[in-house]
Amino acid sequence: MTKTFLGYRRDSGPAGVRNWIAVISVMDNCNPVTRTIAQAVAGTIPVTTMFVRGQFGADLDFALDALAGMGRNPNVAGVLLVGLEESSTEAVASRIRPTGKPVEVVHLQPHGTIECIAEGTRRAARMALQASRARRESCPISELTIGVECGGSDTTSGLSCNPAIGRMADRLIEDGGTIIISETSEFIGAEHLFAQRAIDAQVEQAFLTAVRGMEDMAIRRGVNMRDSQPAPDNKRGGLTTVEEKALGAMAKAGSSRLMGVLGYGQAPVRRGLHFMDAPSAAVENLTAFAIAGCQLTCFGTGVGNPIGNMLAPTLKVCGNVNTLKSMRDNIDVDVSAVFESGASIADLGDRLYDYVAEVGSGTSVTSELLNVRETAVSRFERSL
Repeated sequence: MTKTFLGYRRDSGPAGVRNWIAVISVMDNCNPVTRTIAQAVAGTIPVTTMFVRGQFGADLDFALDALAGMGRNPNVAGVLLVGLEESSTEAVASRIRPTGKPVEVVHLQPHGTIECIAEGTRRAARMALQASRARRESCPISELTIGVECGGSDTTSGLSCNPAIGRMADRLIEDGGTIIISETSEFIGAEHLFAQRAIDAQVEQAFLTAVRGMEDMAIRRGVNMRDSQPAPDNKRGGLTTVEEKALGAMAKAGSSRLMGVLGYGQAPVRRGLHFMDAPSAAVENLTAFAIAGCQLTCFGTGVGNPIGNMLAPTLKVCGNVNTLKSMRDNIDVDVSAVFESGASIADLGDRLYDYVAEVGSGTSVTSELLNVRETAVSRFERSL
């Protein structure tokens, strides 16, 4: 029997697991207005940004594509763009409209903050009311694209939460879904092993080029990744080498073949397991998943990392009994039974898979309930 979740059907594209009206800043100087509008209207979510003004060329195009990608996320029912002026706002709106989603815009020029907030609140309220008429429907789990992430890793990560996430990933792929794993620097030291899972030589080379390119860039900047990693919190958790950390991080991808290599925030064009060339910092990486269309993210943590994404619910999975006590308010799934009572990774991963379907059907995660969420779009050039 095909596994299902209760999602929101869209006119085009996969179903959403949430039904947000996204209030998106087109420039950083619009963030206060964006937050105020979202705070005033239930059913909205604020998506803020840094820069855009002062960016140029490919870096500007990247930022605009990223903002539009969040507007296109399946969890978004409609978009209100908050801009300074019309040209930059239209550059984002034109990238979202082909989805068929409603897109509204408000501007700070020439009317100022108060009028912009008032008009934005009216428009957001109308959009949220319309979105509230949607009802969840049974959808095949194959419509899900899930990001897999880890942070605050320790010795328990590679033995409990990450392989449990990997089991979930294999199950989803077997049922026709899509998994994205990223954090390029986390593969250093074991990239040759993951490359062997590539579907063909082209995918293998693209993956190796991304990882080795990341390490070469660090060396050019005077950083030896093999000496600077694991990070201090990883070391406190018992990880000793970059290779050990990489093997644990790779476990999140299960055992499926690697079907493709994606750029930062790039949406996959076919199902299965994909690697995304993206920074390892959690907020940037979770944002990249949302841009690429992930409806959910499974985040394994050992010593604890509470952050989630604004648009894609982020499930925190942990097997460290100390963290489960000290950060119990931030953990969604406890897999410590692998140590405490001899539970199998397969059983724990299957339970996680079932819980993913529950969250996809509307169950909240802790980062949503506590609003421990943030957005950060990567950028690659200096501002003018």
